[in-house]
Amino acid sequence: MSKVPTRKARLAHAAKHAELWNAGKKDEWVASWRTICPGEVRMFDPVGTECKHGFAAATSDAFDMFGSILKIKMLTVQVNGDEMAWVCENFFGTEPNVQSAYSIETFAWDQDGNLLIKTYYPMPESVGADADPYAHLLGDDGSA
Repeated sequence: MSKVPTRKARLAHAAKHAELWNAGKKDEWVASWRTICPGEVRMFDPVGTECKHGFAAATSDAFDMFGSILKIKMLTVQVNGDEMAWVCENFFGTEPNVQSAYSIETFAWDQDGNLLIKTYYPMPESVGADADPYAHLLGDDGSA
């Protein structure tokens, strides 16, 4: 029997993803992710960088890193078969230095419920598999 979350569950999570994040409701946001992550989680964030492993890396670690400087506007969600994708407009930074960037995020489940997340957003060409993909967003490379 397949452990892929139902279409209804995936859409329910997507419907509250940005709202919970923007409200700073970490525990509820992580719990919502748990409803669609019955197995292991791997994440390329962004694609082209090293794979991150584990539920915490994709949820609570990400929230802790970006929760205070990121607001999300969900633009569209698509669910097809065992996959889902969404496009967001993301607002990084604090006033008066807020920048926006669009992201495309894809989610694919295998029959055991393991989730592969891939994110695509603007990255400098210099960011490769061994680089810190967040440095330019967090201002750690002198460019922000």
